[in-house]
Amino acid sequence: MNGLVIGVMTGTSLDAIDIALLQIKKNLPFKLVDFYSKKIPQKLKDEIKSLTIPNITNIQTLAKITNKFSREIANNINIFLKKNGHKSRIIVCGVHGQTIAHNPQHGFSLQICNPHLIAELTELRVVFDFRNRDIVRGGQGAPLTPLFHKEISDTSESCAFVNVGGLANVTLISNFSNKITEVDSGFDTGPGNCLSDLWITEVLKKPFDERGGWAKSGIPNKKLLKIMLRDPFFKKNPPKSISKEYFDLNWLTKQLKLLKIELSDQDIQATVVELVSITITDAIPKRYTKIYVCGGGEKNDYLIDRMMVHAGRKIISTACLGWPPESIEAACFAWLATKTLAGDDFPLKGITGSRANGKIGSITLA
Repeated sequence: MNGLVIGVMTGTSLDAIDIALLQIKKNLPFKLVDFYSKKIPQKLKDEIKSLTIPNITNIQTLAKITNKFSREIANNINIFLKKNGHKSRIIVCGVHGQTIAHNPQHGFSLQICNPHLIAELTELRVVFDFRNRDIVRGGQGAPLTPLFHKEISDTSESCAFVNVGGLANVTLISNFSNKITEVDSGFDTGPGNCLSDLWITEVLKKPFDERGGWAKSGIPNKKLLKIMLRDPFFKKNPPKSISKEYFDLNWLTKQLKLLKIELSDQDIQATVVELVSITITDAIPKRYTKIYVCGGGEKNDYLIDRMMVHAGRKIISTACLGWPPESIEAACFAWLATKTLAGDDFPLKGITGSRANGKIGSITLA
């Protein structure tokens, strides 16, 4: 398969619509041609968030917000392609959609996305619904990015990739003497930015803690950290995945009540960041000598510093591999879309725990 492909991702933080344009050439490494990111309008963002509140959403509201969100995606795809002039060369577009519920234990993962509307408005083939086929085979349906991480990894030594969005996940990749790489494991480790974003919004009415400055002004509380780490998810062995809605403000409030002493707001923020750094680094054995980081959390200097303390080695941005940290997930779904279009099987058995490797994704024609 030769040509250009695009991938669209909004991520668990729901901060922007990210679009990556990749060039695919047979028997050659694919490369990033262009990247675009546009903030989601606040009203639409609030409407999407309302869909995750239990027992509130009705079917008509869900359908209306899905179409509104899909129009926003299509509009940004058209703006992006008009800007770079590549529309006629696009083979396929991979759209992840916005996850509003993820519960593989009950057999589903729900992303809002109307691929038919996006295909109609952009005149592109659209690949969508990447997770549910894996769940049907008994897998977690997540994470899917480890397959992409393997493709862009440095083959010189064993390494780990850490994606820090609303949630955090790791990919562990072994290198063999003949420069063959293999994904050993890939799984969610727990919260990424979601708890720190929620807490600073609750206290300071800010959407996120820029570069972790507020957290850095506090002191992690060991007792609170110990209480947080008792959560059953952290004790669970891979394969495992979790919904961002699990680690919500109610979860944090519950942990604070168990502490039974008052802490300053910034100490709570510092403890949340400590939780994230420890649950990530504890998941990476020492033999994975390089640790690459991507996602919005790569910009949190305090988090990266704490990760380096606990990991005992440098944390390297994926920019060093030629892939801007913010582009990875959108690029991943562009690449996955090409594999779905080609009818390839995906080796997810060792990552998601599915019964067998197989196909994922559905296709809507232009």
